Amino acid sequence: MGSMVDSGALPNLVILGAQKCGTTSLHNYLEAHPEISMSRLKETNFFLEDVNWGRGLEWYATQFDPSARVRGEGSPDYTNLPDSNGTAERMQRVIPGARLVYLVRDPLERIASHYVHLRAAGLERRTFEQAVAAPDSEYVTRSRYARQLEPFLRCFSQERVLVETRERLLNDRLGTLKRIFAFVGVDDSFVSTDFDRIWEQTEGKGRGYSVAFRAAMRVKGRAGWLPQSIRWPVQRLLRSRLAGRPIERPTYDDDFLELMRERLLEDVNELRRLSGLDLEGWLQ
Repeated sequence: MGSMVDSGALPNLVILGAQKCGTTSLHNYLEAHPEISMSRLKETNFFLEDVNWGRGLEWYATQFDPSARVRGEGSPDYTNLPDSNGTAERMQRVIPGARLVYLVRDPLERIASHYVHLRAAGLERRTFEQAVAAPDSEYVTRSRYARQLEPFLRCFSQERVLVETRERLLNDRLGTLKRIFAFVGVDDSFVSTDFDRIWEQTEGKGRGYSVAFRAAMRVKGRAGWLPQSIRWPVQRLLRSRLAGRPIERPTYDDDFLELMRERLLEDVNELRRLSGLDLEGWLQ
């Protein structure tokens, strides 16, 4: 893909995912930092060949503020093998100096959240057991974090890849953000009242969720890029007003838990090795 786009207009920070692991919150925490500017379109999905790759670098560059020291974007579908095949290679060609943050979560919690999300949006009709126990289940595939990370570790040095967990972002937000800020090279002592907010508040809100979320995300476009301090309460109000009957979070028995351990424990152990994180309590 030839282009005369100045590399200074492209991102040098990418949140790789994973889906339902707190990437929306992290996007907004990063945006609050005065040295970081996140993409205008939250999920550009640029490096996905069948989504926005064909729009070209000129389009991609319009999503970023070239005057910002750190320019970031986050697209959880970048870690969605096999559908995301080639993403890491395209990223390495276009932004080889970028730093990558991969936010993960206890696989069982991520799977349950993903299922509720799709049920609420009317996109999943199977029972939880049917959807997750299927041999080619997307719910399980997306939760094999080490496998999803492999292409990026082949294309980028390990020093450019940081793995963090949603659990740490929730339970030690300031410490986790300090590590991420240091990793991307900005002032790691920065704090903001925006860090008190949790942006993923739509799990299980019902079949009105997808309508509510799309309406909330359109606030920026219709209101000329509202400041974050105003955008958050407006989006929260829209979500709460438009969401429908809650979807119950699925439960599972010991047999199901054992099946998930058989399918995911090896990957969790590999992620533990790659990341240096203890991942305490996962798959329990």
